[in-house]
Amino acid sequence: MAIVMMVIFIVLFGISFTFQSSGVMLTHTTAAFFPRVVLAVAMFLTLILIIQSIRKGPDKAEKKMDKDALRRVVLSMACAVGFGLGTAYLGTLVSIALFIVAIMLSWGVRSKRAIILTAALTPVLIYLVFQKILLVQLPSGILI
Repeated sequence: MAIVMMVIFIVLFGISFTFQSSGVMLTHTTAAFFPRVVLAVAMFLTLILIIQSIRKGPDKAEKKMDKDALRRVVLSMACAVGFGLGTAYLGTLVSIALFIVAIMLSWGVRSKRAIILTAALTPVLIYLVFQKILLVQLPSGILI
């Protein structure tokens, strides 16, 4: 699994070289800087996983995934695709809030208070950090 993740991260890292800066950023970083840093860290951590799995030997775990775990994986991937589409149409901050609600519900979180607080505070913190402190424009959509 770690090798598959590494391949995905390498492909995404390569795709990040196609990102173009719009020239509206107030900082000297490009649009690809943050994704490249995140992907580089992810590749480093995945490399550690690969090395550990080689040292440990073959995995003796059962190869079959239980139905509940498979359902959560499929719902999580559907939420990720919905987030990507939502970012283009609804805006980043609205999509983040909806993604958090959908993920928490699909993972079995039933506390309405936890869902609402997380879905409300996370976009606010992201807005403050990226748009106000780092001066990075987040993609806007129809709503925001």
